[in-house]
Amino acid sequence: MSTKADIVWGIAIKLGVETPKMSTGSTEPREIFEIVNDCLGLGIDARLTKQEMARKIVEAAGMPWNADYESRGGTVTKVGLAAVLEAVEYFVA
Repeated sequence: MSTKADIVWGIAIKLGVETPKMSTGSTEPREIFEIVNDCLGLGIDARLTKQEMARKIVEAAGMPWNADYESRGGTVTKVGLAAVLEAVEYFVA
């Protein structure tokens, strides 16, 4: 998958939900992490930041969270989103 939007789309497809709209500057929408949490029943606190939610999703699948998965400004990087997709695939496989 080549863009963050592609990865968000892939996550939504795996979960069988509508793809949330991307924010400005290809920033991933917080909604995608909320959707993953709700669909998979992970029980992650919705008050967490996007980065914290993504980290909890990845770690719930037994995978490590790497420093390059997040960037300044409260966003999750493309490789971080790919890790979330991999975690979703782990749960829905």
